[in-house]
Amino acid sequence: MRSDGMLSARANLRIPSSMFIRAFRGWKAMTKSWLRPAIPLVAIAIVLVVGPKFLPHGRGFTFLGVLVLLAAEFAVIGWAINDRPIGAFIDNRNRLSLSKLQAGAWTAVVLAGLATAAAYNALVPGTNYSSLTALNVVIPGELLLAMGISATSLVATPSLLSLKASETPLASSVTTAQAKLPGSSNNGKLTTRSSAADASWSDLVTGDEVGNAGSPDLGKIQQALITLLLLGCYTGYVYEMFVHTSGPIGTLPVIDKSFVWLMGISHASYLAYKAAPHTQTESPS
Repeated sequence: MRSDGMLSARANLRIPSSMFIRAFRGWKAMTKSWLRPAIPLVAIAIVLVVGPKFLPHGRGFTFLGVLVLLAAEFAVIGWAINDRPIGAFIDNRNRLSLSKLQAGAWTAVVLAGLATAAAYNALVPGTNYSSLTALNVVIPGELLLAMGISATSLVATPSLLSLKASETPLASSVTTAQAKLPGSSNNGKLTTRSSAADASWSDLVTGDEVGNAGSPDLGKIQQALITLLLLGCYTGYVYEMFVHTSGPIGTLPVIDKSFVWLMGISHASYLAYKAAPHTQTESPS
């Protein structure tokens, strides 16, 4: 009787234990979609609160920390969507998109600068909390224009490519493209990959069409190099501003108009080169 009672008690214990395991697995699956992307955001909030309190002269390091955490946020979102850290920048053809990557990079730099300036203006010791002017951080018009140019490329690129998806390339061009990119296929004149796992960093500097698949794309190369130069310089300007400023910050660094002109010319040539045909099409019968 005692043995039967012990077995019965153990069986009763297994039920809540198995229920707990199933509940934990369900919670784990659920957090993959919505909780994990919130982790970098919570970390950013902590940095923006702790930094001004304990590192009043560490504005530059706080800015870099927020910038890294925003990059981590993009990586977590990309992992949740496409199971890859770069997944947020993979387009509907399973290729890594230069226009998406540069738009994300500009967004991260400007948001990191804006959040850091606002946090130090509001929370640094000695701030007059009776005034809301401490949170008035101006984004210069030239910077907004630069971000607008980047956003224009982000919108215009898929629109231009969609026009080429309706055209039929020569069969020989398709065969050559598939030989250069094993496992790839085509949607009209555009090359596509079978899954997001096949997206490559080489997509940032190689052609989108079957006619120039796997070949260097001068429009993309120019755009990537100029973006790296301008974005790197502006990130350095923002960091130097935080390092050498002790009082309230009323504006992000102003960029020269030549900076904006160079960016505009770069994006215009990038879009023009993308719109130009690079693949021979089948003659109408």
